Amino acid sequence: MSNFPRLFWNEWRNLFTNKTIRNVIFIVPLIYLTLFGFLYSEKKVMEIPTVLVDADQTELSRELYRAFEVDQTFRITSIVGTEEEAMQLVDKGEANVALIIPADLEKNVKAGRGAEVLTVIDGSNMMISNTAVRTASTVVKTVSGGATLKKLEAQGSWGEEGKNLFTGIDYRYRVLYNPTFSYLSFMVFGLAGTVLQQVLFLGIALSVTQQKEAGTWRETMASNSFFAITLSKLLPYFMAGTLNMFLGFTLLLKGFGIPYYGSTIDLMIVASAFNLAVLSIGYMISFFSSDQLQATQIAMMIAVPSFMLSGFTWPFMSMPTVIAAIGKSLPLTYFLDGVREILTKGHGLSSVSEDLTVLGFMTLLGLFASYVIYLIQNRKKTVSVSETTIV
Repeated sequence: MSNFPRLFWNEWRNLFTNKTIRNVIFIVPLIYLTLFGFLYSEKKVMEIPTVLVDADQTELSRELYRAFEVDQTFRITSIVGTEEEAMQLVDKGEANVALIIPADLEKNVKAGRGAEVLTVIDGSNMMISNTAVRTASTVVKTVSGGATLKKLEAQGSWGEEGKNLFTGIDYRYRVLYNPTFSYLSFMVFGLAGTVLQQVLFLGIALSVTQQKEAGTWRETMASNSFFAITLSKLLPYFMAGTLNMFLGFTLLLKGFGIPYYGSTIDLMIVASAFNLAVLSIGYMISFFSSDQLQATQIAMMIAVPSFMLSGFTWPFMSMPTVIAAIGKSLPLTYFLDGVREILTKGHGLSSVSEDLTVLGFMTLLGLFASYVIYLIQNRKKTVSVSETTIV
């Protein structure tokens, strides 16, 4: 017990004098919290891409259009003539909401007959679908309940009969891809990708720094080519990561019975591209890190906020531009988009070609950066040996 004050003081002093520990304890949380604060600075999902089908072409339908356009939650990006065209845009991901105004809407409302407006919503992102359902209902009810009737009556469009109307517009919605709003179908894929990324990042990031601490890294560089070292480092982790991906998604899809609609082969192709991108970035981290602790710290800095910044839970459209740019530079973003397209929407590889291209570019960029660092370290080693020889 008498040694407690000395031990406590030594540990307390080490907390502030050790730069790595100090940064992890005090700096990293502030960085994360600042990042997340900016991430949710818009406070709600806004500017949801919306396609409009106006088969009525009346003052009432135009009032509905204006109401959706004015509301900051929606952004009318295109107007098409048929529901089929609108559905194609939603299916391609070019719009998240389709507002379908049927023919004879105004006529039915004036006659006191049943009239309804339909929104078709992409449910693959629950933040978007929940917000869209809630807000669209409010907008339609507002138009139906007062503002439109008063404006039309003031214009003399309906005359005295407008005063006697009690039947308004019914709001209907249809949610695609995740109609039951299941959090299991939504969240678990994103969390699975995050965990598998974290494992790969940490594994490969420690591979080189482990040799540096053991004192065998210089010898490895001197006796082997960059290609041989890279292949020997990446291949085992790639095989392990692919196996983990296969087992993990088999467990989720079969063991927990999560519904899916696309090809699992297509999923594994996207997963392989994702694994290569993660390994290349982790490999680069291990090259310029001096020890395992530094490599772990950098890998954690990238991996921890990836899920929040990936656009999976909080859409890019509602992020500040800088934060969205950071999210779009992370491999998890493109993997989760591919998972959503294949498993949730049932699309093929043609729908994820952009994701595969970006992941391939990240792989090449990570390997190129690793090679540049390898050349620099080799050059330093050669210069050091030459100076020692001269002395």
